[in-house]
Amino acid sequence: MRKKNIYRITLTLLSVLLWWGGIGLQSTPVLFAKDAVSAEALASERLYGIGSVSKVYTAAAVMKLVDDGLLDLDTPLINYLPQFSMADPRYVDITPRMLLNHSSGLMGMTDNNAFLLGDTSTYNHDHFLEMLASQRLKHDPGELSVYSNDSFTLAEILVEQVSGMTFTEYLQKNFLAPLELKQTQTPQSDFNRTLLAPVYLNGRESLPEALGVIGSGGLYASVTDLSRFGSLFTKGSDTQILSRHSLDEMSRIQHVKPLVPKDCDTTFLYGLGWDSVETYPFNTLGIKALAKGGSTGNYHTNLTVLPEYDLSVAVSSSGSSNFEQLIAQEIILEVLKEEGLLDQNFSFVLPEYDTTAALIPDSLKSYAGLYDAGQMGGMFTIDFAKDTMTMTTVNARVEKTQTYVHNQNGEFISTNGDYISFGFTANQGGTRGITRLSFLTDEKGQSFLMGSTYENQNGLSQTASTLPYAQKIEPTAVSASANNAWLARNNKKYFLVSETYSSFRYTHQAVLRAMLDERAAGYVNVEAYQTKGASSASAQIYDANSAKGFQQTPTMSGRDIIDMDITMQDGYEMLHVEGYRYREEDAIQDFDTTETSISTTSDAIWFHIDSASGGQLLKMDIPEKGSIFLYDENLNCISTSRLKNFQETITLPKNGYILFAGENQTFTFSLF
Repeated sequence: MRKKNIYRITLTLLSVLLWWGGIGLQSTPVLFAKDAVSAEALASERLYGIGSVSKVYTAAAVMKLVDDGLLDLDTPLINYLPQFSMADPRYVDITPRMLLNHSSGLMGMTDNNAFLLGDTSTYNHDHFLEMLASQRLKHDPGELSVYSNDSFTLAEILVEQVSGMTFTEYLQKNFLAPLELKQTQTPQSDFNRTLLAPVYLNGRESLPEALGVIGSGGLYASVTDLSRFGSLFTKGSDTQILSRHSLDEMSRIQHVKPLVPKDCDTTFLYGLGWDSVETYPFNTLGIKALAKGGSTGNYHTNLTVLPEYDLSVAVSSSGSSNFEQLIAQEIILEVLKEEGLLDQNFSFVLPEYDTTAALIPDSLKSYAGLYDAGQMGGMFTIDFAKDTMTMTTVNARVEKTQTYVHNQNGEFISTNGDYISFGFTANQGGTRGITRLSFLTDEKGQSFLMGSTYENQNGLSQTASTLPYAQKIEPTAVSASANNAWLARNNKKYFLVSETYSSFRYTHQAVLRAMLDERAAGYVNVEAYQTKGASSASAQIYDANSAKGFQQTPTMSGRDIIDMDITMQDGYEMLHVEGYRYREEDAIQDFDTTETSISTTSDAIWFHIDSASGGQLLKMDIPEKGSIFLYDENLNCISTSRLKNFQETITLPKNGYILFAGENQTFTFSLF
């Protein structure tokens, strides 16, 4: 009989739990701990935001309604949600299945007032359908699968509509109580929030993080509970919560138009809720593995389940780690070795590809030109020489170049350590990864750069991703007036003013910068100013004051596309992106330290701190529904009243900025 065991590993602000052999708890060996709290207590009680792993719970909730005969996956959504509408007639074709396999066509992530610190506002949930009503679709429903957070927020509302319960209540009744998941909560739950793993800004603990988009990323869970939930999908599970048909339906490939070979190595091959249902590296061993990762502003989580082996592992951390999936993989491989199911000497190494240079045929040279990789890497050009291909970033503050050798198999292989890893990465001379590139033209005549990357991370296990990385686009001519209007905005900064006082977004995406490049004529790129190239998105210029998202790349690069609109307010430009409003930098006035109060209306107010005012001490009286945020001269958030032990006497940063946020609030202050 297979033994049932729990392997628990706990690090500072990182917890791991692996269930072997189902839900039953037979032994709990603590391997090691570096925390004031025991590893046992951390694993069983410490809660983490599990981010997008919440999507598996949401998919399971929908499938429970299917099992109960209350919902059909392929019946139009409007049959269950008649109040759902969009500014695009195609929305009537969206079905529940399309929400769960990322093929709905929704633009991306409508997370206005959703990522919060020290606040559990339901604003986003309460206004979500209203916000969707003004949006269009980016492709026909069911045409292709592109990662979609909004689909799962909409699925959350679907569950509420059909069940007549709140999403929190539905999960509690149908999953948490039957599985005895006592340390799984939502922001709307009543629980001891001191159990949440602490989160930090610049090394200082901030108020607890809460996501109002529960269905797409807002659950909290201990790793004990998360791993126990994962065991629901194992073959040895004796729970009756979901039918075997529903479990199998969630666990089979539901990815629409992946554009990759059938047996590719990847961590993206969607099921219902799962990122991958044929997950690398276990696919190379003939082992089926389900995997889902999730990140919030401060938490990172991975859940990996091997159904045939009755094995479920959960890894959660608080901080900047992104290695949870690798840790999970490494632990599972070690357990398989320990159980004699894998050779003790087994290890993964980077694959070797033929890098013998071969002449590039003329048939491939037509693929030269401009490409867009969306949030995975922005815009870049591809140029061919005799036997090499060069990729060069466009519309980026830091230009990067990579060179790939064309081999006799018609592939382009990374050299000198160059490879692609969730962003245009130039790892010159390194050995962490290798990328193999090729080209594909689909039935509509759209050309894509296809990428297959293997990557080692800090001595941990190895990841692989095979997916369409970027789509080929053509520079476009626009009218002289439109071109001049957007050129005048090149390098202009726009400051976020529309978020609530508790928004986490003010700490990391508070300022956007518009960028244009003659190599990408007809397009504008915006990026979060503080992130140096991350969180960027491109749009095609439509007229002098609007640009529209265009990405049609399956899987990941086409996610979260944006439309941009410029309006005028009080003589200054206001940039509208994804429902957010950003005020142009020329509207930002200098902070006057002779004043004694600042009053806000509906929008947050920014001030620049000149060199004369910088360094002065200011004693603040901050209202309960208001916050301040301080930024250095590079617009990095250096402090905020959303910190747990914020001192209301502050030092004004020289040449920095101060933001007052909160609707109809008055802030008083005096020089100290």
